[in-house]
Amino acid sequence: MLNKTLFAAGLLGLALSASQPAFAGTKLVGYQDLDLTTKDGQAQLDSRLRKAAKDVCGMSKPDLPAHEWESARQCFVKSYADARKAKAEVRNTALAAR
Repeated sequence: MLNKTLFAAGLLGLALSASQPAFAGTKLVGYQDLDLTTKDGQAQLDSRLRKAAKDVCGMSKPDLPAHEWESARQCFVKSYADARKAKAEVRNTALAAR
């Protein structure tokens, strides 16, 4: 349980690159309630990561101006990819702890 908490705070906070200052931010994604050794647990975490990346990058705004859409999309792609890499490390740790 302690490992999950440490990884939640350390790895699954979506830290966006400074190259996109309009969207720069961090959001922690909890997964203490998920079993990452199962496909269902991994799918639920992926869903949370997608939502967090969309929120942080501004893609959840219904009034996102068209001229900001491409920057928001690029931010989302990078953030979600980074979060999935972190998720893979967390999953490997969970499997090793079994």
